Amino acid sequence: MNVRPVVAPRFFVAASLAFAFACGPREPPRQANIPDEVDPMTESTSSSSSSSSSSSSNGGSGDVLGSPPPPPGKVATGKAGEAPQVASLAAFTDGLKWGMSHAELTKHFTQTNGVIWKDYDEKLAKARVGPEQTALEAEREQVKAAFGRSYIEFKDTPTGYDTTGIRHEYTYKNKEALMWIERQGKKRYFFFINDRLWKMYDEVPLAEGGPMGKAYLDAVNKLNAQLNAQGRVQGADAAKGIDATTVDWKDGTSHLRAVDRSNDRVVGIVIEDSGTLSNIAALRPNKPADPNEIDPSIKAVTSGSNRSDPNAPSAAPSSSAPAKKTPPKKK
Repeated sequence: MNVRPVVAPRFFVAASLAFAFACGPREPPRQANIPDEVDPMTESTSSSSSSSSSSSSNGGSGDVLGSPPPPPGKVATGKAGEAPQVASLAAFTDGLKWGMSHAELTKHFTQTNGVIWKDYDEKLAKARVGPEQTALEAEREQVKAAFGRSYIEFKDTPTGYDTTGIRHEYTYKNKEALMWIERQGKKRYFFFINDRLWKMYDEVPLAEGGPMGKAYLDAVNKLNAQLNAQGRVQGADAAKGIDATTVDWKDGTSHLRAVDRSNDRVVGIVIEDSGTLSNIAALRPNKPADPNEIDPSIKAVTSGSNRSDPNAPSAAPSSSAPAKKTPPKKK
């Protein structure tokens, strides 16, 4: 009996992505570098390819793309329309705890034997004693100082981040802030609200041989395999606060998003505290101003019945007014 080989439905995966890309906005070109604490992302360009072997649905949670589904008995569970529940997302937090203050995070990275210190241990061990080691030690201190200076609060003055790919991750006048550091081949942003760490956003370059592959679909495939679950796919939807194609997962405490930023040659890997996320509307009482809203002073003048043009000609006398009598001429 002839057996027809099974061909993976690449067309449907590509069509799903193509539809999501068509619906999502393109990122604006990157502006010039901004020094110290305001340093936008890498230069944008388009990049896409498809490496999927199959696609399917997962409990009605939305379109699924990428790698084949997990083995029977290991499929992630979750309510229809929600991100699939996975065993744990702890690996994406690197041991950091939600709720840390920015001072605690700074200490964690800059103290002796802290994160930055350990980053330079191997380099210093290989360096020659003398000027080479001294130069590395000076560089280490500069990196530590730069991390401390990266702290910025989103009060009421626009920042350089407003034209970057993370511009939808924060709001103004709601006690929000961020810090960032570039290490291990990626840039990581730390987001705070009420001085409590609640979100981390990694910009991971998309490149041949890179940790997340050369295209967004490669990154999704890797995450699906790592988490043993097909993520929920959501197209760009401004009404839902989704500005680009996103695939997501969750565990008992955190929510993970993979954001398509192929135009910037990166994928955004976002891990956030589920508790804060569920209460984010209440934590952001100050809403962004509508650029199309009429100025209040103009609105006050033009609304209601008290509207008049001071330059308009005077109205003619009313015909109901009594006629003015002319006195008789004297003879």
